[in-house]
Amino acid sequence: MTSYYLLLIQFLFVLIALFLFGKSLRYFRQIRIYKRLKSLPFPNPYKNILQPIQQYQSLSHTDKEKLHFMILLFIDQKEFIGAKMLINDKVKVIIAFYACLMRLGFDLGEKDHVSSIIVYPEHFIVDESHTSNGIHQHSTSVLEGQSSNGTVVISWQDIEKNIAQQGKENVIIHEFAHELDFEDGIADGTPLLESSNYKRWSDVFSKAFTTLKDIEEQDVYSERLVFLGHYALTHEAEFFAVCSERFFETPKTFKKYFPDVYEELKRFYRLDAEALFHINSSNI
Repeated sequence: MTSYYLLLIQFLFVLIALFLFGKSLRYFRQIRIYKRLKSLPFPNPYKNILQPIQQYQSLSHTDKEKLHFMILLFIDQKEFIGAKMLINDKVKVIIAFYACLMRLGFDLGEKDHVSSIIVYPEHFIVDESHTSNGIHQHSTSVLEGQSSNGTVVISWQDIEKNIAQQGKENVIIHEFAHELDFEDGIADGTPLLESSNYKRWSDVFSKAFTTLKDIEEQDVYSERLVFLGHYALTHEAEFFAVCSERFFETPKTFKKYFPDVYEELKRFYRLDAEALFHINSSNI
């Protein structure tokens, strides 16, 4: 019996050693990748792709330098899949820019769980089936984007539309916000936070969501509701994703209408979006 336990202990030690060895290999591989990409200049064609984007123009030199490296790393490590379209540098760079902009306040590799990006040329159709109380239901939806389990599916048509209008909506930010929300395994509008922040987050977001829901149900005109849009009230997860869009796309207006929510997102993203974009613009 004693020999059995000794073998079991030895086996566990071997498993732990293999686990640590694997982590070490991944760590040193990551360091090599970082060093290789750090030594590369950010390609001028990439800069030309980003130049028309207002947020990119208004970033400081320091923020641009950090973002450049993050973009190169993102493109190097993510799988881009074209669904009925070719994936070119423009597609990769623009998606990488907004996905990395959201994580500009985080450490490298932190909250970076997306592994694949599937890009459709335009809206795509999703068929869904589920059974409830013995009743089988089937539905078809036309979507701009979707995200699940580290995969983001997105419509290039809507990306181009968002950039051309440079308004308050951004499908890339929206879908990557869903992935941040799902980091704790539940898409409920509350991403993974420091334990001390959950009550404050819940109080602030619940109050804003419930207040707008009441306004919507009473069919009363509200500038705040028009600014956020009715889609934000379909679910708490959508509320977080839409608020994230407004936080990065129109921070000044968002802060005016939802100061408490703005402060929570500022803490979560570790960024003051209004201060981040050094430009005087009514849109931002």
